[in-house]
Amino acid sequence: MKIIAKTKAVLFANKAESMVEVIVAFVVITIVMALFAQGMNYATTAEKYAIDNTKDNDTAMLRLQRTVTGVADEAQSTPITGFPERLELNNKPNMLKLTEYKVVCGGGPSNVYYYYVFDANLES
Repeated sequence: MKIIAKTKAVLFANKAESMVEVIVAFVVITIVMALFAQGMNYATTAEKYAIDNTKDNDTAMLRLQRTVTGVADEAQSTPITGFPERLELNNKPNMLKLTEYKVVCGGGPSNVYYYYVFDANLES
C-alpha cells in the first residue's frame, strides 16, 4: 500500500519544468555553443596564420642566406651609408658595412621582410 501511495504522490506532484524554463535553458545552451564555435574558428584561423607566417619567415631567411653567400641573387640589397659613421674591428676602421636586404616572399605587402646585416667591407 505504501508503494501505491508514493507512486500516486509522484504522479500528482506539480513539480514539472514549465515551457518557459525549457526555452530559456535551450537559448542559453545555444548561445554558449555559438560562442564556443566562434572561439574554435578563431583559434583555427590564428594557428593557420601562424603556420603560414612561419613558413614565409623561413623562406625569407633562406633567400637572404643565399644572397649573402652569393649562391643566388634573390634579395634586393641596399647599402646604408652614414650608420654607423665609424666602425672599428681590430683597430681597422670601416671593416664592416651595414646593408639592408629586402626579401619578398609570396604576394602582398605583409610578405616583405627587411633584414639588416653587417657585411664585410672588402674594399678597405
